[in-house]
Amino acid sequence: MNHPVNNTEESAPMFLRASGITKKYKEHRAVDNVTLEIDQGEVVSIIGPSGAGKSTFLRCINFLEMPTEGTVSIGKESVAVRTDSRLPSRAELAAIRRSVGMVFQSFNLFPHLTALRNISLAQERVLGRSGEEADEKSYQLLKRVGLDKKATAYPGQCSGGQQQRIAIARALALDPLVMLFDEPTSALDPEVGAEVLAVMRELADEGMTAIVVTHEMSFARDVSDRMVVMVDGSVVEEGDPHAIMSAPSHERTRQFLSAVVGR
Repeated sequence: MNHPVNNTEESAPMFLRASGITKKYKEHRAVDNVTLEIDQGEVVSIIGPSGAGKSTFLRCINFLEMPTEGTVSIGKESVAVRTDSRLPSRAELAAIRRSVGMVFQSFNLFPHLTALRNISLAQERVLGRSGEEADEKSYQLLKRVGLDKKATAYPGQCSGGQQQRIAIARALALDPLVMLFDEPTSALDPEVGAEVLAVMRELADEGMTAIVVTHEMSFARDVSDRMVVMVDGSVVEEGDPHAIMSAPSHERTRQFLSAVVGR
């Protein structure tokens, strides 16, 4: 699926660039010198077997995991980590994280707050919006994900799929430049997960820039502009989703797809 790409003069040639990202745990390289560049409005899916380093790489992009080495640039912000220099400052990390919205496998909602307050709280604390302004934005986002009638409900009164859609609305509320999705349907049964994927498809159609770690092969094939295959911490294949799924060029990609497609 081709999504609108904004190529205005103000836009950098590459909207997001994660360059040479490496994450080591002692001698184990969970992510090994991975580079990924994304244009504005592009949706990239990362697939691969469990333990391939997909989620770790995603978390390195917004520094929830501190890379051992590498550089992340999003819009006008850039943070570099090198083994021979100081770690990034809190201000540098805050600036890059401000550009990124993230949706996790688990919903991470505050159980004692309503859906509306879960979305409004970060806007007030991070962006300095007034309560009224934040609640208005939150309500519009709940409407956007089809949950305006759940504004006063608590997470425990919502299904898993509804909670994940609230989490998506919460991430969108901070007006991120890039959305990161870390297997957002893996904790949901297929029918409920379909609700979440439908929202993600709509966001993609509206021009959202996103990286999606997923085992949902139909989503990766039909919604993504590009597919990246990771194995053992490295990218083994990258390109058009339909081409990779119909004729993968790497043996490990063939093995993985034969195990998951049609499962």
